[in-house]
Amino acid sequence: LTLGLSEKHHHKADGIRAELSKHLKVGRPSLFTHFSADPTLPSFIQVLGDSVAWLPLYAAATAYLATLAKRAGEATWDKLFNRNEAKPITDVATTLATVTADKDEKVRISFGLNVPDDYFGTSMFFESPDSEDVARALACFVVNVEQLSKAMQVEVAAGRVPAGPAIIELQDDESLLVRWRVLDDGEYELRVPRTGS
Repeated sequence: LTLGLSEKHHHKADGIRAELSKHLKVGRPSLFTHFSADPTLPSFIQVLGDSVAWLPLYAAATAYLATLAKRAGEATWDKLFNRNEAKPITDVATTLATVTADKDEKVRISFGLNVPDDYFGTSMFFESPDSEDVARALACFVVNVEQLSKAMQVEVAAGRVPAGPAIIELQDDESLLVRWRVLDDGEYELRVPRTGS
């Protein structure tokens, strides 16, 4: 997995990598400089990789979603957080979400596939999220990651290459909707149903 951060987060880079590396294989962090003087632009942290790189979280993602489904009303974050089989998902989600804890600054986090490349990717985006939102989205992404990767590779091979990020939106039924623009060819979308549905 590649970890990319705005340059202003360079002091957090090693700590974030160390936390993520408890469950995922994360390469050396890359720092990016904002070329805009606009102070309202959020800084960012992104984690991208191929489907295989996300698979160490698959068992935890499955356990997390199963627990949510079984205990719909009573599944508090504390209960889910402390369940050993779901802990890798809650750990990664907490690491990503706590990066945005600075209320004086907008921080955008994203995670996803390195399709079409390691710069834009096919990603979910969050600004100032809480750990629960990130954990649910991350779990849904991970259980669908192989199917999503294959579908996006088909799109790229057919010439529908995203001109910028392809944005993943989590749907209420835990399916994924991906939207992107293709240079001189308009907008595209694809839906990836939740694995097993």
